[in-house]
Amino acid sequence: THIARYYHAPSKRKNRTAWEPNLDYFSRQFVGHPDRLKNLHFAFVVLLRAVARASHHLSTYSYSSGEAGEEERVSVLVKRLLDTPVLRSCGPLFEAFDETLLFREQQAPWWSLKKQFKGVFHNVSRVIDCVSCQKCKLHAKVTMLGFGSALKMLLLPLEL
Repeated sequence: THIARYYHAPSKRKNRTAWEPNLDYFSRQFVGHPDRLKNLHFAFVVLLRAVARASHHLSTYSYSSGEAGEEERVSVLVKRLLDTPVLRSCGPLFEAFDETLLFREQQAPWWSLKKQFKGVFHNVSRVIDCVSCQKCKLHAKVTMLGFGSALKMLLLPLEL
């Protein structure tokens, strides 16, 4: 569910000065579907853990686009994202997923689980390739790239 698409934008005509959630859409998508809400929560936790883990690298990275002033603007925005109280307040949420428990060598089939993860990503990618709507395909590919990057970041050793 791409929830951001269903927010109400600010509108003078409708006397809205800020973005507002579309509660009717949210209710249709999640009320009576606790599995969807759990999946959304899990995805949120995985992405936030990856951002938190990479925060040092993201804040010190040199963002250069070749456009004057753009590097500084992007650096400020990234630092603002990483320093937000929202991210700091999510600490307890991070406990919902502990990547260190995955792929431990003490578990006999850890390599099998890792292969399964890769297989699922490849299968989903193949299914996405069959989608005829280019906008939907692009959104799905970018989403999968984000989750793949987040999982890779969480599952690599800290020193890398």
